[in-house]
Amino acid sequence: MEHLSYKIWDEWSSFPIIPPVEDEIAGILDGSHSRRAGSEYEFTSGRIFALRRLLKLWADSEYQNVETIRIIYGEQQKSRLSFSLNAELAEKIFDRISTSSRKKRNWNWVRGMWGSCGSLYVPKTGYHLVLRPPIRNGSAERLQSILKSAGFSIGIRKKSQMRELMLRDQQQIVTFLSRMGFVKTVLALEETAIYRSMRSHANKLVNCDSANINKTLEAAERQMKLIREMEEAGILEELPDELRELVIARKKNPSISLKELGQNLPRPISKSTVEYRWRKCENILHKLLKGDGAHVFGKGRR
Repeated sequence: MEHLSYKIWDEWSSFPIIPPVEDEIAGILDGSHSRRAGSEYEFTSGRIFALRRLLKLWADSEYQNVETIRIIYGEQQKSRLSFSLNAELAEKIFDRISTSSRKKRNWNWVRGMWGSCGSLYVPKTGYHLVLRPPIRNGSAERLQSILKSAGFSIGIRKKSQMRELMLRDQQQIVTFLSRMGFVKTVLALEETAIYRSMRSHANKLVNCDSANINKTLEAAERQMKLIREMEEAGILEELPDELRELVIARKKNPSISLKELGQNLPRPISKSTVEYRWRKCENILHKLLKGDGAHVFGKGRR
């Protein structure tokens, strides 16, 4: 299966353009790191696909005739790229989604924010989705308000220049991605969840079987040890018929379970009866050794 982190960015990059495109443009810029530099705002990002999406939206926007996106060549560092916008236009875009509209669930804007500062993580266990919007212009508070008003239980962690908003519940992550229209990613995530559930169930069955096998072998080992001690004490022939039959059956079948052992007797008995009879054997040996100093573990009669 294609890794989800690649799938979601492919889907976002090729997502249909939904009017008003200016809202998604605002989201991309609001989620990007920027600084005022004279008559321009400079933006930096490590996501080249976010710039490609921005240019695609720009060509369909009311800004298309304003050739103000300037790629800053020669200043890319550590896989990051930079571009600039005319300061007046940038501030117009920043003001498009104002703080007064926090309760309006503008998913076009959220989709843009996701593209510039969101991430989906699928480690070996669990899931978590994180958005790290910069604090400037109130975009972090605005995004937080939208998510809360939509019923999402979000974790919040404040940092110096950004705020981390986290979703850790798999179903809420699916709902969030659905709200943004990422159908392919949702299906892939649910497929991953089903696979994980099946694998977890299979592992539990294997672990349970392994634990049962270990218990069976440990019980059989204890009983074989008891048989050896009774042989050394010379009391096997003195045992009642029902106990002697049990000992003979165990010697012939040194690794079967107690239930199977009970079914291998001339007159089959239940597992609990098998356990009871082994306890009787232990008591007989214990009383004999306790009452006769000549009998000690590991040594026969003299």
